[in-house]
Amino acid sequence: MQPPYRQQARQEWDQAYRKAYWGNLLHTLQGRQVDLLDFNEISHRLHLTSSIYRGVQVVPLEKIVGSVGRYNDFNRAFLPRKKAMQERWQAVATMYLNPASRGLPPIELFKVGNLYFVRDGNHRVSVARQLKIHDIEAYVWEYPAVLPLTGGKDSVERVLMESERDVFLQHTQLDTLHPNHGIYLTLPGGYTELLGQISRYQQVLSRIDEQPIPYEEAVVAWYDMVYETTIGILGKTGVFDQFPRRTPADFYVWISQHQRDLRECYGGKVMVQDAAFDFSETHKRKGLRGLIYRLRVRLGA
Repeated sequence: MQPPYRQQARQEWDQAYRKAYWGNLLHTLQGRQVDLLDFNEISHRLHLTSSIYRGVQVVPLEKIVGSVGRYNDFNRAFLPRKKAMQERWQAVATMYLNPASRGLPPIELFKVGNLYFVRDGNHRVSVARQLKIHDIEAYVWEYPAVLPLTGGKDSVERVLMESERDVFLQHTQLDTLHPNHGIYLTLPGGYTELLGQISRYQQVLSRIDEQPIPYEEAVVAWYDMVYETTIGILGKTGVFDQFPRRTPADFYVWISQHQRDLRECYGGKVMVQDAAFDFSETHKRKGLRGLIYRLRVRLGA
């Protein structure tokens, strides 16, 4: 017969894995992100450079929001998402629960602003949170950040999006050229897509006029002739209702990319209305198939 703490470790794993599954399913249906933050992406987008070693500290577990390399293995609550993690997770849990254990060494964390990312010790963080432990001992390296990171994962994403938007507006000067432009994105990468479109549109206008077109002129022309026209068409298709948490600019980026994919796949011209309809139907099918598949797996069908 297994010692009680090993049985409890197994029970804690089962509970954590179930919570991760149903939490992921619920967030998927709600259209919300569940992943941990990827430190490498944060480092790139905030231009982090050298770190400063701060020694061993006691860190609140709620302040740990991401990981250096294992951000796909756990959800935002550090619940385990992969069945293959069970053996190692239970071994860590057993050490936490075993009164005769010598304990576990401090984990390793990177600190950015007021938030932390796991360099080493993801399983220990996951187990500790499941066991309702409030803090953990860690070796801490701090990265000075240009922008302040405070609060939880959602606030971090907002800071990153604000950083991307600042770069976009500085480059395009849209706040001056079109003060009421209303371009707000909620997902990363979209502003880069828009800058690329404006650059390509400038090249097209220059070829048509057979002379270089100033960038500011291209920005205004792109906004008036391409962006606003497309937003008007999309508003009539009803596609905005499919994801009420997203902005018209989000849909503009999605449909533009989907329109490009359809042209590459089938060739010829693809109208905005057709791309919007196909995008809507595709995501409805994906959402339904994914839900049915996950339920079948969960129920053993």
